[in-house]
Amino acid sequence: MRRLPREITPGAAARRTLLADCLIALVLALAAIALAAGIGVVGFAALLVLLVLVLWIAVEAGVRRVLRRRRRSAPPVRRRGRRAQVEDETGLDPLREEPTADQPR
Repeated sequence: MRRLPREITPGAAARRTLLADCLIALVLALAAIALAAGIGVVGFAALLVLLVLVLWIAVEAGVRRVLRRRRRSAPPVRRRGRRAQVEDETGLDPLREEPTADQPR
């Protein structure tokens, strides 16, 4: 392998320095482009995930709001106790042994 000559003119030294600076700048530019592209891809994926999460939360909130409005506007459900259900099914009052007024004795 051959060495570069040591005794060179100032112009040649300036050109070599310029060449070295350009090569270093090229390496740095390629590294920056590679990193920026990687950051861009990761950032784009992160934006997609963020968009999906925001849509999911919005849909859940909308469903909750609709269900809450339906519950508020619906008439209240009347619940009857067990005694009334037994009376309806058998015609007998569960607390008394005798038939009610509806049934003959």
